[in-house]
Amino acid sequence: MKITRRTSALLIGAGFIGTAVRETFAADAAKAPAVYQEYVQGNPKSKVTVIEYASLTCPHCAHFQEQEYPKLKAAYIDTNKIKYIYRDFPLDGLATGAALLARCAPNGRGITMIDLMYKNQLEWLRAEQPVVPLKNYAKLSGMDDADIDSCLKNEAVLKEIQSVQEKASTLYQVDGTPTFFVNDVRVQGADFEALKAAIDKVLK
Repeated sequence: MKITRRTSALLIGAGFIGTAVRETFAADAAKAPAVYQEYVQGNPKSKVTVIEYASLTCPHCAHFQEQEYPKLKAAYIDTNKIKYIYRDFPLDGLATGAALLARCAPNGRGITMIDLMYKNQLEWLRAEQPVVPLKNYAKLSGMDDADIDSCLKNEAVLKEIQSVQEKASTLYQVDGTPTFFVNDVRVQGADFEALKAAIDKVLK
């Protein structure tokens, strides 16, 4: 899925989250706000770093998560051969709201929540009110209504998501999702075989 630089700039501008999302959760926050944390899996000291830029509303990202990522995880992440980083590159306001909720998930459950969102992507994207199933996924991670409202208003986490996306767009020319880098080298192809070839080249 592609976006133009102009569209990216508009998304990064004053707020990804639509009015409907903000109005759905109108209660005052009751708990301390979440803090942005990088999603890192595998071996943090590995000489091979793989970075994925993805959007939770991107069907190609969902396909990768469902079909290709399990193979990558088994071969390289679970065996501690690589350091794997998942970064948000939301293509629209709904993707940003979903990314925020995942970033706010307690006890390191963000990756699990992302996997759940991808597995059920068609369900919540096609829902009359997509925020309702997203809210339910957040609750499964241990959040309540106050946590969700606080999360969707969390400017610090939102600004960090924006910063990561802006850097990816301006410095690395990321203009679509999913996009992968192996040690700062862009990988052509969003599948296990393409990533395997790039990773093995560095490991050798």
